[in-house]
Amino acid sequence: MKKFVVVIVLLSCLQTVCGQTFTYRAFIDSVLANNQAYRAEQLNVSISEAQLKAARSIGNPSLSVEYGNNSDWGVQMGQSLDIGLAQPITFGVVKARKEVAAGERDVAASNLEAYQLNLKAEATEAFIDALLARDLAATAQQAYEHIRRLAEGDSLRYASGDISELDMLQTRIEARMARQEYAAGQSEYRNALVTLDQLSGNPQRATSGVAGELRVPGVEYNISELTRMAFERRPDLQGARQAVALAESQGRLTRRERLPEAELSLGVSLNSRVRNAEAPAPEFVGYTAGLSLPLPFSNANKGNIRAAQYSVQQAKLNEEAIEKQVEGEIVQAYNRYLLAQRNAQTYTTGLIADAETILQGRLYAYERGETSLIEVINAQRTYNDVKRNYSEAMHECMTAWLELQKCSGLIGEVEL
Repeated sequence: MKKFVVVIVLLSCLQTVCGQTFTYRAFIDSVLANNQAYRAEQLNVSISEAQLKAARSIGNPSLSVEYGNNSDWGVQMGQSLDIGLAQPITFGVVKARKEVAAGERDVAASNLEAYQLNLKAEATEAFIDALLARDLAATAQQAYEHIRRLAEGDSLRYASGDISELDMLQTRIEARMARQEYAAGQSEYRNALVTLDQLSGNPQRATSGVAGELRVPGVEYNISELTRMAFERRPDLQGARQAVALAESQGRLTRRERLPEAELSLGVSLNSRVRNAEAPAPEFVGYTAGLSLPLPFSNANKGNIRAAQYSVQQAKLNEEAIEKQVEGEIVQAYNRYLLAQRNAQTYTTGLIADAETILQGRLYAYERGETSLIEVINAQRTYNDVKRNYSEAMHECMTAWLELQKCSGLIGEVEL
């Protein structure tokens, strides 16, 4: 047992040297700064910004150069050089494309906010899980220390003939079982810390611990106020609204693209002197200007117009569906939070203090031979159960509180 304790202490010291203790604020800042998946998601906004810039471009003009020789070397009918410049003209297409690109940028920004909200919620839940794992490991360690000291004392008492061999064996077995629970608790805690390191973008960080306490959040919520805030702040709902605007912009672009694309052309023709005896002509410069319009017979097919209209209807229905979903999620999360609060109120620090008082009294009485080993073990188990149930009730309450915040779009605005 002493070797086991030494190993645990050495591992704890090694973690302290290699890692650091995370506070919640430092952890969240590290997640937002270093999480690779979040950084990759941020590039979608940069991509949409670049696409918006590209949408501002207009069609390129075309330059044409033609050389003509009317048998000048034979019958001397002269030579010509024609230079032309043509510019396509679209009616509102560039503006409509910019509106679509701006809408796609807004949707990308909302998607990024939704990703950040979910990432914060996931990271916060992982931090709460780490707090629970820490407290459970501490409870298991305390229980092991109690039973280990009891087993060491019983070994001495058995050697002096004060207790029976069965009592000594019983405490030794209980100590070994407590040691296994302690080791399992330490393993769960280390794994929880690894999860934090992964979320913060550095699995090799070897964080040594977390700072904070599991507690009942001292925040009172009103369900109507939460619903109002969710309608204002939920990024997925904002994204759904922007998707409606984007669908409308895409419909306008579709209508603009159906308009004929005109082409304005300007040209100049340089003609040399015609020296033919039958039809002589002097040098001259000719100018041309033209406007060409295609005949839009294909516009009789209005399939793309109807598709754009259906897309707008679909986006509006999706917005309504998300609004109803948000309302339902808030009601459910609020009910779970109220239940978790009531459960958490059952376990108080006074209850833990009473259980500890009973345990210390049983240990003192056992050492004086005034009570049985079974009563001591039962008191120890009761104390362990009360502490575990307290930690789990606080964890459940904070998890329900976190879910309520997520449903309302409030993650990051209320400190943990």
